[in-house]
Amino acid sequence: MAILDKINDLDRLNNNSYHGIIVSLSQKDKSILQSYEIIGEKKILFGLFRLYKLRVSADLIDKSIKDLQDNMSDKVLFKKQEFYFHFYRDNELIIVYKDKIFKISPDKSTWIDAITYGKRLNISEKQLDFIPNRFEDEDY
Repeated sequence: MAILDKINDLDRLNNNSYHGIIVSLSQKDKSILQSYEIIGEKKILFGLFRLYKLRVSADLIDKSIKDLQDNMSDKVLFKKQEFYFHFYRDNELIIVYKDKIFKISPDKSTWIDAITYGKRLNISEKQLDFIPNRFEDEDY
């Protein structure tokens, strides 16, 4: 029975929270990430980039999105570079650019406007995959 209770607790936690994927370089002040619960980290390109998986409670998601969006960078070193981050739970997917937010679903057919917007910002289509976007697709 204890294992079943732990599974039920985990399900309740996931249903009351969002997971987000954010590139450390996307934030001007990287210390902002320390104010969130980091539940995963992945190093990319020999550790030059770090992807963080955050957990944010549902009641704080709007404030968290605004705070992270307000802190978004638009350059790397001295080169212009646009970014996005995303949060998800259940059938919700929230794509956040510096100046626009898309609330869609994990169903790729709903991504057209968010991808088109990202391409207009010169983000490569390959990077506009919004993966993972469901708890069951997480790998870190």
